[in-house]
Amino acid sequence: MNPKDKNKIRVASFEDTFAIGINSGLPDYKLAWFINKKLCIDFAREEDLYDGGIPFSFFYYTGGENCQVYNLVSIQSQNKALLDFNPRLDYLLVIRNGVLPEKINFIIKSLREIEGIGHAFLLDVNKGKALKQALEIIELQEIYLLEQTKKQNSLEHVRQEVLKRRNVSAWAEQTAPAPQFY
Repeated sequence: MNPKDKNKIRVASFEDTFAIGINSGLPDYKLAWFINKKLCIDFAREEDLYDGGIPFSFFYYTGGENCQVYNLVSIQSQNKALLDFNPRLDYLLVIRNGVLPEKINFIIKSLREIEGIGHAFLLDVNKGKALKQALEIIELQEIYLLEQTKKQNSLEHVRQEVLKRRNVSAWAEQTAPAPQFY
């Protein structure tokens, strides 16, 4: 191993990732709804993705374990862009895990049929440092989301919530005034 390679940062490749740039004036929830209907998926709005303190809407869908994962991210918020592109993009649709090129072509064609979408085109994820950084931010948001879901589903989390509610009930009983009878 070359000593110079020892201290280099290696960025994960996005070989199984496709990014589709979307230009649309539709609000995020309407666009997600139209995409849900057109592609027969079920986007759910999740906690916003933050970059530099600016919130960008984040929608997530997965078909389950070992299935494709879809993310719809607003990349324009408060006159700031998560990703600068020419032509201007408003949303990024990211699809991962074993998607065939024929399916990507079908998705792009279907997106173009949605009224309110001006442009929808495939972006080259291997070119452009800014796109790779945006994909990394999206992936980190997804990992955070999965960790939160895992935490919420854990038995210890449920036990802690029950104990919190019991403590609140006990506190409320202790501080509540005694009923007065006339």
